[in-house]
Amino acid sequence: MELQSVSQVAKTFGISTRMLRYYEQVGLIQSIRNEDNSYRYYDETALKRVQQITILRKLQIPVKQIAVILDNPDVVTATEIFNENISTIQAEITALETIKTALKLFVAKIEKLAAVRLDMNLLTDETVMELAHSLSLTQIQTQKNVKENTAMDELNKAAETLNKSKLNQVRVVYTPTETIAMLGNVNEPPSKQSKELMAKFIKDVDLFKIKPDFRCGFNYGFFVTIPDDLDVPEPFKKQTFDGGLWAVYKITPDNFDEFDMVSDWVKDRDDYLRDYQRPRHDVYFNPLNVYGMKNTDLFDSFHDKYKEAYEPIMEVENHTNAEQHRLNALLKKTEDLIAQRTPTDIDLSNIKRAGELDPIYNNGILEIVSDGNMNGLKTPKEFALPMKIDLRIKTDNPDIVIKYAHGTVQLTDMGNSFGMNNSVLFWPFEGGEWRVHENCSSFPRNEFVDIEYIFGKDICAIKINGEVRYLRDDDGYIKLFADNPDFSISSTIDVCSWGGYVGVEHLRVTEI
Repeated sequence: MELQSVSQVAKTFGISTRMLRYYEQVGLIQSIRNEDNSYRYYDETALKRVQQITILRKLQIPVKQIAVILDNPDVVTATEIFNENISTIQAEITALETIKTALKLFVAKIEKLAAVRLDMNLLTDETVMELAHSLSLTQIQTQKNVKENTAMDELNKAAETLNKSKLNQVRVVYTPTETIAMLGNVNEPPSKQSKELMAKFIKDVDLFKIKPDFRCGFNYGFFVTIPDDLDVPEPFKKQTFDGGLWAVYKITPDNFDEFDMVSDWVKDRDDYLRDYQRPRHDVYFNPLNVYGMKNTDLFDSFHDKYKEAYEPIMEVENHTNAEQHRLNALLKKTEDLIAQRTPTDIDLSNIKRAGELDPIYNNGILEIVSDGNMNGLKTPKEFALPMKIDLRIKTDNPDIVIKYAHGTVQLTDMGNSFGMNNSVLFWPFEGGEWRVHENCSSFPRNEFVDIEYIFGKDICAIKINGEVRYLRDDDGYIKLFADNPDFSISSTIDVCSWGGYVGVEHLRVTEI
């Protein structure tokens, strides 16, 4: 069996790459390192383990108990763990049945008062049944004779039902912009040394006294909120952490997938959007204050028991007709300038490679089968912004990537697999951090697609088969032009993908 990459395994089993890395870090699976490119790959043994882990997770078995089951494959151990979880699920079913009974009684009382107080069109039998169905999980227990070919479907539905019930626990909170002490970048999960350094810092500055509402968090390194005027010692860095609205959910121990669950909650909302300008992170609250604990030895509690996922969100702001008209006018002005320029057609038969694999020129099509390492083609000369790129491309992969200068523009048609829904991803040309714009980049697979990338001085646009999918005037490089009319940046252009077949029929660049 061929080795599979991290992204391939994640896609196959429908789990996040972050969760896959976590399974490896806690010793559940092992990967094989490629000495040439340092990428991790998984063999048949590892894939079988991932399959076993995935099924056990859908049975709601915690990661720590899965490790015990897989490392001690005897009947007694597995039976004890399964019985323990059956008791937990039965307790949840009992609680939900109690809620359902109370709701039925409540509905009965409402029906008696409906003639004088309620319009019953607002509360239909169908609505009540849907509510009861979402609360009742007993049907899972009564299906004793599930056919083998439908067992996994039923298991998936059961897991989905449980996760949906958790979404009711997501809450929206607001935090102000805060001053933090940041403990650099460390590996995930947070190391013991980092926890000890953070514990020492909090005790040394007596943070319990000078900021009793402090919060500890983790975002590629520990941070803790501090008073604005507090000086911090090395290796801590004093920084500002942007506030705003957050979707918050208390994480089940060891279950990073619940970060993705909160993302799904945001996507299903009509009143909120994900705010990609602020980082998602997790917070280890100060349990002495938040949970009323009396033990001042806080840092035995630096674990998942108190961890909450913070997903940055913003309220939906619809463009007014006037704003949309303004953006369209900017685009038309830029397209008029482009029409006056002479384009450069790239000779695909004499193209440079981008990556480790050589493209093949075949009957007017430049083809490459990428191995997941961003292989593709590179223009033989540099081009300067502002410019337009015309690309006719076909791929069986969900990604089309343009690399330029320090940045990347990626169209991804992955759906929800990686927490992004048909998105345009920007890594700024001048350097910076990813910006993700959802629901704008869906494109057909296995057929040629015409894509226009327009990077003007005051507008950025992407068209797919002639349809405007992305139109903004606030990308980073645009501000550089606004601040300095003589600003200039030049680079070659790479066309590639994360993996799979890519065929390019033409590539044309027009400098504006």
